[in-house]
Amino acid sequence: MNTLTRSNDFIKQGNARDYVIALDGLEFTFRKAQLEKIKELHNEGNSYKVISKKVLRHEYEVIIALLHLVKEGHYLRPFGGVA
Repeated sequence: MNTLTRSNDFIKQGNARDYVIALDGLEFTFRKAQLEKIKELHNEGNSYKVISKKVLRHEYEVIIALLHLVKEGHYLRPFGGVA
């Protein structure tokens, strides 16, 4: 599905088995205080793996939180490397 077109017919009747729910089982909601903590820990130089352990969230959830913060215009130190 191209999210830019906002097409609602991306899963046609009978074709649902051809699709996979990406990142199934992860939680995508965050308390504002937890997002601030993730941002603080990241800007202090912690890797997403360390942050994950400190905030008790899955590593991928921390990455999603960081992407969300960037999208919302928050300042974050550069990231993208795998540590």
